Amino acid sequence: MSGNGSGTMDQRAARTRGRLAQALMTLGQAQDIDAIRVGDLVRTAGVGRSTFYAHFEDRNDFLGQSFAGMISICDALARREGLSTDVLPVAHVVMHIAGNQAFSRRVGPSRSMEVMLGAGERKLRQIAEANLDALAPQLPPEERRQTAAFLAGAFVGQLRLWLQHDFRTSPDTLIVSYRRLAAGVLESLRTTPSSAAPLDRMPAHVP
Repeated sequence: MSGNGSGTMDQRAARTRGRLAQALMTLGQAQDIDAIRVGDLVRTAGVGRSTFYAHFEDRNDFLGQSFAGMISICDALARREGLSTDVLPVAHVVMHIAGNQAFSRRVGPSRSMEVMLGAGERKLRQIAEANLDALAPQLPPEERRQTAAFLAGAFVGQLRLWLQHDFRTSPDTLIVSYRRLAAGVLESLRTTPSSAAPLDRMPAHVP
């Protein structure tokens, strides 16, 4: 009985989040992302302000969770399609952004972009760490965390450059570039034992 009630509440929450995310996409196609306020979102989504604050702390929390949620959906699609050799769902994320260019072009010059990318990077680190557990099981836990942070940060850096430069790079080029770089990292992990990595000399101190 309680399980059914919990499932209903989860579905309702998912619908609310979906309506708010769609409202953001709709509003963001026609106006500056930084100018969109909570009142605009709830009116467009047809939900109450109190409902919004039951799910999100504030506007930035909503933007971050929405972007991270999109990445989670892309990861689920990649897993369903059997793209298990990719450490991150790069192709799905890039194609989603490219498929919503009217919105994405407004994200690039906005202050909101860093809020969204920051939350996205945290989600990408979690995904990379989970995938590395299967792709590079020999890695000690701390090295796996460091590698996941490196791979997630690299992809977010590419996304930032892409968004800020108005999609000058084609989606296919971006995807191939990241996959090639990530493959190099994974190959180095396979061929270089962790014990061979320590520094033989410390860098000079910079005051």
